[in-house]
Amino acid sequence: MHIPTRRLAASAVAGTAALAVLAPTASAMEANAHYPQGTQTVAQVEAKPAQLTVKSYTTYLKQQKTPEAKKTLNAFAKLPAGKQTKFVKYLQNRDIYKALIDQAKGNLDRKLRVVDPYNPDVRFVTEVTAKTLKGKSTKQISFTVTETIFGIPVTSETLNLRYQVFKGKVTGTPNANSEIKNVNAAITLHKGKVARTGHTGVATASTVWKAVPRVKSFGKGVDKVQEITADTRTWKAKLGNR
Repeated sequence: MHIPTRRLAASAVAGTAALAVLAPTASAMEANAHYPQGTQTVAQVEAKPAQLTVKSYTTYLKQQKTPEAKKTLNAFAKLPAGKQTKFVKYLQNRDIYKALIDQAKGNLDRKLRVVDPYNPDVRFVTEVTAKTLKGKSTKQISFTVTETIFGIPVTSETLNLRYQVFKGKVTGTPNANSEIKNVNAAITLHKGKVARTGHTGVATASTVWKAVPRVKSFGKGVDKVQEITADTRTWKAKLGNR
């Protein structure tokens, strides 16, 4: 079952197609890892570009040594000039990134894939894989929310949860991790720690994504919380703004 809470937020801002969101790849995140969260010097702030351009975005993609950046560069280069300009504007639009939220629920051993339009050019894709592994005692859930522009994936935020079931009950502490695939030069996306618990008959995992602007046009940063809660038969998943 898909619960379209995001659609309300998206429709409220869909008329303002100014700029957009997302984040660079892991290499960019690692490059900034030594800076404490929330601590930017005056020089760093002043050095931030005013906005992203087609030229600067193309340069950014060429500098990123990841398969995602290479695919995006090839797809972006094939777009007409007008769409390239719109693409880069969407990347800097803070409202679009804030609208990238969703919540869903369903049963184990069933997949979910829902595509929701933000506007004619931008879409949000929610995918959940919930399955039982060999032996039937291990359950695994993967929850991903992706933004695409003109059909090109720009960011994917994923949370994974694996837990054990014994005699019809959730047992032990689950394993959990998060993944990110981002090719947006407008923000840097920092991964938070993944919290996990296994008690009272449910397994849970949650993490926080921190979007830190790399261009002034994006405005303030955005924090998102991604969560999964599951029992022996069902699951619930949510991505929301904090």
